[in-house]
Amino acid sequence: MTAKLERPDVRAHVLRAALLAIDEVGPERLRVRDIAERAGMSSGHVMYYFGKRDRILVSTLLLSEDELAERRTAELATVADPREAVGRLAELYLPGGPRDVRWRLWAQVIARPPQDEETLLRIAGFTGTWVGELAAIVVRGVGEGLFRPVGDAEEYATRMCRIMDSLASDVLLGLPGRGPGWAHEQAMRAIWRELLP
Repeated sequence: MTAKLERPDVRAHVLRAALLAIDEVGPERLRVRDIAERAGMSSGHVMYYFGKRDRILVSTLLLSEDELAERRTAELATVADPREAVGRLAELYLPGGPRDVRWRLWAQVIARPPQDEETLLRIAGFTGTWVGELAAIVVRGVGEGLFRPVGDAEEYATRMCRIMDSLASDVLLGLPGRGPGWAHEQAMRAIWRELLP
């Protein structure tokens, strides 16, 4: 007999099923039934936990960002050279291709933003952690004499993240010649323009 899942475990189970479904059918064509089938539940049971499809998409994005934040922190902690750390951060930030699930979720959430302040604050927190991480690497590199001073490191990091957002859009659209390698190269060119002596 299978043990009954507690409510937070059921929600996490549904979100994992949603990630699978989004990867297979895409967030724009996602139906609650697609998630329910992968979760081994009824559509009604899925809706009981989330209320509506948009809430599932937002919650799946939040889960995806939480997991990536953990991975980013762990990976960057092992990189001693600030130059390498900047490159690795850009790789983690940018989409891996037009079908990148996390970025496709961002596109859906931007198109239909959540209305509750708590969720908007969490989303702002995710963007803030990317900026904070990049700013910290820049400050470390300046301190080690590897980077030029850039004035306000947070303002600089915010600008670089916005540039990467723009590059990510081209990758997601699948524009010819604008894949992940191109985006990373362009991002690093913009970053190094101000940082390298």
